[in-house]
Amino acid sequence: MKIVLMPGLDGTGLSFKPFIDVLPMDMEPLVISYPSNRKLNYGELGEFVMEQLPEHEEYILVGESFSGPVAYQLALRHPQNLKAVVFVASFLSNSRKLTLGLLRFLPVDLLLSESIPKFITKPLLLGTGAGERLINLLKQSLEIVPANVLLFRLGEIANLHIKHQHCNTRAIYIQATNDRLVPPKCVAAFKEVIENMRIFQVNDPHFILQANPAACAEIIAEEVRLIRNDSATHSH
Repeated sequence: MKIVLMPGLDGTGLSFKPFIDVLPMDMEPLVISYPSNRKLNYGELGEFVMEQLPEHEEYILVGESFSGPVAYQLALRHPQNLKAVVFVASFLSNSRKLTLGLLRFLPVDLLLSESIPKFITKPLLLGTGAGERLINLLKQSLEIVPANVLLFRLGEIANLHIKHQHCNTRAIYIQATNDRLVPPKCVAAFKEVIENMRIFQVNDPHFILQANPAACAEIIAEEVRLIRNDSATHSH
């Protein structure tokens, strides 16, 4: 089964590498990379992803952080062959306007400087145990995208007002219990609109797919097994 991966704020998808490295062999990753030179709003990103979804294969859609609202919009459209949606450390509305407001006015060049990773990147995003490989991967992802595009995406989050509609697509949420960017109440917003959504908690920071890829891969692999078992039961 294909695992369609939709990236965080950087939009490159490069940071999925640690997660892809531990995926079971029967799960084929398809990374969606957003255009780094275009300011696409959430609606436009939804159309961009829609055009790249598999037409003849079953797949699971994984929306990480920034991409959660895109995944939700796509789930409402019930695209062909979509079997489930996985939301990872994500949100449906902006619940920390002050924090986001400050981030919008921070010089993005500062976020890319050598002095930032030690006191922001590790505790805030990747965890204190993050190695140089993870830190460099994050920096590489951010360096690809122009500052004005990153700021535009932060603005999209700050102004996020998605009309909440009931969604009956199969879904799970992977919650980072040490997430300092997305508060726990964001999970409640998903539970209000997605019936029977299951929640899995992983004890790591916001970049959970990078900080603990094995745990996340196992959660999604189990979901794939359940989907296959359900399909086998219904076919008899």
